[in-house]
Parts: sequence; C-alpha cells; structure tokens
Amino acid sequence: MAPMALDGMIFDLDGTIIDSNSLHVEAWRMAFEELGYKIFPDRIWLEVGKGGDKLVPSILGKTADELDGDGLRKRHTEHYLQMAKEQGIAVYPGALELLSALRVRGIKTVLGTSSSKRELKASAQAAGLEPAQLFDAVVTSDDAGESKPEPDVVAASVDKLGMSPAQCAMVGDTPYDAESAKRAGVICLGLLTAGRTPEELLSSGARRTWADIADLGAHLDEALQVASPGPAHLTRAVTEALMREALAAAREGMAAGEVPIGAALARGDGDVIARGFNQLNATKNPTAHAEIVTFARAAGKVPPESRDLILVSTLEPCVMCLGAAMESAVDTVLYGLKAPADSGTRRVVPPQTPESQMPRIVGGILADESRGLFKEWLKKPGRNPQQVRFVEQLLRLT
Repeated sequence: MAPMALDGMIFDLDGTIIDSNSLHVEAWRMAFEELGYKIFPDRIWLEVGKGGDKLVPSILGKTADELDGDGLRKRHTEHYLQMAKEQGIAVYPGALELLSALRVRGIKTVLGTSSSKRELKASAQAAGLEPAQLFDAVVTSDDAGESKPEPDVVAASVDKLGMSPAQCAMVGDTPYDAESAKRAGVICLGLLTAGRTPEELLSSGARRTWADIADLGAHLDEALQVASPGPAHLTRAVTEALMREALAAAREGMAAGEVPIGAALARGDGDVIARGFNQLNATKNPTAHAEIVTFARAAGKVPPESRDLILVSTLEPCVMCLGAAMESAVDTVLYGLKAPADSGTRRVVPPQTPESQMPRIVGGILADESRGLFKEWLKKPGRNPQQVRFVEQLLRLT
C-alpha cells in the first residue's frame, strides 16, 4: 500500500457510481419537447453534469429559463423518476469495491451530487444502493447554494468531513465536476464514462483521467499518489502554520519599504525551503513578486522531478505567479486574501503538458491577518502612489 496523505474522497453520482446519464438526457429531451422545444440529445449530453438550474439557461437562454425553467425542471424530474423505477439503473463495475478499498485505507468518503434529495432517493432505489451505508456523508443540491460547475456542492462535501479542501480529492466524469472541484480547492480525478475526452477534463481542471471507476480502482495507489503526492496531511492547522511563514515574510517586506505581500515554498512534508516578499521598489522590476522571488531563492533546493511542492502567498497569486507555479509542477497553492482585480485563479487555463500540473488552490487562509497588514501599510509615510491605489482598490473589493 503506497504512502499517501489524502484524507477524504468526494464522489459524483451520475456517470461515476451509477450508469444514469443516458436516463437524464432522455428525461430532459422529453421535458423540452413537452414544452415546445426541439432539443437533440447530443446537445443535452454537452450539459450533463450540471444541475437543472444551470442546464436550462445554458441550452435555452435566460429569457426562456425565466419563462419555462421551473416547468422544465419539474417535468425532467418526473420523467427521470418514472424511467429509473421502470428500467432500473446499473452500478458501474468496481464502484463498490473502490469504496471498500478506501474504507480499509481510512479515507473518508462523501457522495456529492447535483441531484436533489428526491432524485437521489429514486436513483439509489433503482440501483439497489444505500448511500448512507456506503458513504460517510451525503450532499445533494438541496444542501448547497448552487449546483455544479459552481463549487458549492464540493465545498459542502468538504465541510461535512470537517477537513481542509487540501486534504480531499473528487472523482467525477464531466468538465463541470472538474471545474467545481478546482474552484473548491479540491483535486479532481476524472473518469471518461460521460464520453468526454481526457483533454476536455484536463482543460477543466482534472489532474489525471481514467477510463472508468474500475480502472481508477485498479490503479488506486497511483491515483492517491497523484491526488496527494506529499506526506503532509494539509489540515487547517497545517495550512495556517504555513501561512504564518508567508505572513512573516510580508512583515519583513513592509519593514523594507515594500507592499506587505509575502510567500513561502515548502516541500510536501511541510518543510519550508524558502521565503520571499515583494521587491518591486528595491529592484524596480515589475515581475519581482513575492512568489517569483521565493522561487528564485529556492533554486537548486528542489529536485527537478518534484511534484509535491506547496506554494503559500498572503495574497491570491496573479496570472504570472500562478503560471510559474504550474510550470514548477506545484501540488498545492495556499493563499490568504483574495485579489479580485488581478485574480490568477480564475484567469489561468489548466496546463495539459506532462511536466506541468494543475495545483489545488485553497484560499481564505488567515485572510484577515493579510488584510490587516495592508491597512497598516497604508498608514506609513513615503508610500508609492501607484501602490497606494493598488492597495486601496484591493481593500475596497474585499
């Protein structure tokens, strides 16, 4: 059994545990037709994985959704429940064996689905499953604000486990699973059972893909290593301890006359290799961000093949710094305060080259302490006017 530090695994339901995607597509087709919309199945397949609150406006537009959305969602559910009862639903081979193997390893599991509680009950009965017995927790769309690809279902699943997102991975079959996991700070392990290509899942944020859940189970040790290559269990306490290293660097930067943004780079065991702070004023180099300075200071201290690095920044990384993290095959990016105007986490496309990888990105760690440093810096004399405008905008937006 390979060593790993993963503590929780979140599972999608439709197309991952049970073979129900085709029933959902047909239920949607019938619902659309009944309300006067001719939508072909291959168009609906592109939306599989989304909740009905996202699927209808994506296909018909906002105006039609406001007019007929509720009726369409109601008819879809009715058709799905009827077909599930009449036809039954197959459980994918290897699904139950994988859940058992994870339990043996002490990894907690959550069923996190965009289905409603009513749909989940019907699916489970049609498949002969007892979710409460198979999983440590169950989360449906009724437990979350918005369905996939929003991160709400995944975030609620992480909360159910009482863990940090950095301790968890998700198994799903659609780009919307990958997107929601990425935005929740959770590694996504993709399955090809929804007919999507590996490239589609990888470009949406999945770290690796497998043919189906049986294939994933057959390579479980490898999958766990992919999802969590370092030995450190990245609990909230551990991530906060790492953030304090970056905050200390930010204070050093403020003492040196710089905007208080700090970073730290750690190995997968949590051992800090290097720290750095913004040096834009000292160097007159606009690329001398805290993360870039830290990477430079870590040069020669990290084996080229390392894939378990942890990058910590007091401020959400920009596009340049997040790109550098991807090129360095960083496993996890932890940040404090959001940077809405310069957010790299929503603007960078996940890499697909073998030497790079999409890091899990977990934000909001000790964000108030980072914000406090910016407020303190604004009170100091001799500040750069351009940087003052940057900090004032940052504080206003957060």
